[in-house]
Amino acid sequence: MAAPVYKWVDAEGVTHYSDQPHPNAKEVELPPVNTVRGAAAPATATTPAASAGGPSYRCDLIRPENEEVFLNTSTISARVRLEPELAAGDQIAVAIDGYLLTDQPTTGTEFVITNVERGTHTVMIAVYDRTGQKQLCSTPAVTFHVRQPSVQAPVKAVRPKF
Repeated sequence: MAAPVYKWVDAEGVTHYSDQPHPNAKEVELPPVNTVRGAAAPATATTPAASAGGPSYRCDLIRPENEEVFLNTSTISARVRLEPELAAGDQIAVAIDGYLLTDQPTTGTEFVITNVERGTHTVMIAVYDRTGQKQLCSTPAVTFHVRQPSVQAPVKAVRPKF
């Protein structure tokens, strides 16, 4: 449940939004909150192999850490620990906020995700068989936050205290 949001225009014609009521403010109707729910899974997800004789993977998302905060950046690095190593033909997929990223490599264990907007996001990584149809293992979704300066919340100068 989200708190109510109030909107008002000041004497200079500037529109303001707040979660606190203000004289002459009107409550704004907001659309439902966009949420992404990961599948209920233990801290480590392990799934049997897609076919007899294929590898059974164990995958852990080790970066970002859950609730990690990234300051003044729009680039996030992700890293997965995969045991055993990725078999020939199997593929890795990275998803942010429930959307598959098509600009990421399908092999390897480290990924650089660019153009991440400020706010709260989730990331998860999954391994698929060579056909891309059968999921072999996936990490639980990890929540992270991107904080960037804005006009309303500029970066404060670090000044020594005397």
